[in-house]
Amino acid sequence: MFICNFKINIKKIWKICIVILFISIIILIGFAIFKIFFASKTNLPEENTAIEITSDEYTNFLKASHESINNYIGKTFKLTGYVYRLPDFSSNQFVIARTMVINDNMGAVIVGMLSECDTAQNYESGSWIEATGTIKKGNYNGEIPILEISSVKTIKAPDEEFVYMPTD
Repeated sequence: MFICNFKINIKKIWKICIVILFISIIILIGFAIFKIFFASKTNLPEENTAIEITSDEYTNFLKASHESINNYIGKTFKLTGYVYRLPDFSSNQFVIARTMVINDNMGAVIVGMLSECDTAQNYESGSWIEATGTIKKGNYNGEIPILEISSVKTIKAPDEEFVYMPTD
């Protein structure tokens, strides 16, 4: 017959459990500190990263930026549209425009973002551009957002030139 005699030391088991718990807490705190100070910064977009406004978002963006200008000031956006000018614009202004379909009979209006650019006169009316810039508050028949362009390039017209009315 085989007899095994175990003697359990409760004090040693408690000490081991407390040490394991303490080490686990230290590891969790270290991981949390790493996530807060290091990992979260790598997942954020750069401050100068432009938010690209697609054709589907174009009129919703225009509506929202006009209704609450202050939410958009200082933010950078990339827009695609054609150059549109009115006679009372200054030499550095034009609208990055799109033609918005308003009904099934192909009724349409021109909509867009008033923009300012030092090289505005280099772009012919009707030419398609892709512009990146920062929103500022301006005045044109009232307070409106204005895109202060930092970079612009001429592009070919997109396959879908029209945009549609904003959604609610």
